Amino acid sequence: MLLTFLLMFAVLGLGVALMLWHARLVFSVELRDGATRVRRGQPPSGFTRGCEDVARRYGLKRGRIAAVRTDGGIQLRFSRHLPAKTHQAFRNVWTPPPGGGGGGGMRATG
Repeated sequence: MLLTFLLMFAVLGLGVALMLWHARLVFSVELRDGATRVRRGQPPSGFTRGCEDVARRYGLKRGRIAAVRTDGGIQLRFSRHLPAKTHQAFRNVWTPPPGGGGGGGMRATG
């Protein structure tokens, strides 16, 4: 009986974790044979073409790039198929959305 409850809570916890991860994912782009394909969401315009250029420059055949919403903004995450030396090149072709966080209250007005 106790084992059943523990198993049930573990499955429930895993389900909640997957839902939270799914909600944080902004977009996902897949590289296959040098061509890009948007798997989820809408990346900024020109990002997929820039990814194709980077893949062609480094001779990449496959991989995945995901944009994840964090406390500090949106960050790019890379699959293990993309070498670490290519990460900065992908970041360079990505244009993050504008902050739009507002003015900051009374202190910011002077």
